[in-house]
Amino acid sequence: MHGKLAHRALLALIPVGLLTTASLALSAMNQAPAPIPFIPPAEQAAEVTEPAPPPAPQARTVKPPVAQAERVVQPEQTVAQATEDPAMTEITKIAEEPLPELVVDKTPLTRALVELDRAVEQAKLAVTALDGGSQERYIQETINLLAGFGDASFRPLAPSASAESYKGVRPLLIEARVVREAAEVQWIASVQQQLEARSRKLAEIAQATGANGGTVAAPAPASAPVDLHAAVGPAGVLGTRGVRPEEQATEVVSQALRQAAEALKMVNGAATDQAAAAMEAVVRRLEVARKIVQIAIDR
Repeated sequence: MHGKLAHRALLALIPVGLLTTASLALSAMNQAPAPIPFIPPAEQAAEVTEPAPPPAPQARTVKPPVAQAERVVQPEQTVAQATEDPAMTEITKIAEEPLPELVVDKTPLTRALVELDRAVEQAKLAVTALDGGSQERYIQETINLLAGFGDASFRPLAPSASAESYKGVRPLLIEARVVREAAEVQWIASVQQQLEARSRKLAEIAQATGANGGTVAAPAPASAPVDLHAAVGPAGVLGTRGVRPEEQATEVVSQALRQAAEALKMVNGAATDQAAAAMEAVVRRLEVARKIVQIAIDR
């Protein structure tokens, strides 16, 4: 009887124990800590081995030593004092004074160019002439225009022929050369006077500065000095190294004159091919002379 009662009490206590155990389990689950996140091994190693980058250094402005050296060697005050030196200013002004220009009267050259154009036209007509009379007349007119009224080869073809209407290319070129030589002689004299005056002024400034206990250094010339001895030609006048354009043109015109005189002898009552060929050569020579005269005008 008592054994059955104990057995029944035991069976009654089993559910109570199960409920108590379940209640304790639920209470432990509610009080569990937050789960720890999973970190891969590679990331853990990176976090341990890679230190944080250091902060970037601040940029500093450093002046180059050259600028400091220049400021020490040549202060601004010294430069200002040098520029305000009246002696130095006067020397610079004298050294920069321009030399006189060579001025040549080119009127004879321009007239020679006009006469050359007329002579070329007459020579071309002599080349295309169909009869001996026309060819002879055109050749003679070419000679008259080249030689001029006072030349021995001049033959007037009209009563109105005069020294004024036939100045002649060759005489005009000779006149142009003489005019240029006179202008060059005058130019050389002017340059020499200016150079001598410049030397005297510089010497006076140097003497006055030395008397006051100062020193003035002569400035470098703005241009190369004029070597008059190298510029003067054999005739004692300034010219190019060789023959002047006026002289070159005169020589070419003289050759054309001789060739035209030979062509005139080839005309025998009728126009000849030999005279036409000779006048073609005269035209070519006169074209060359015209270019040379233009060069002389443009100088």
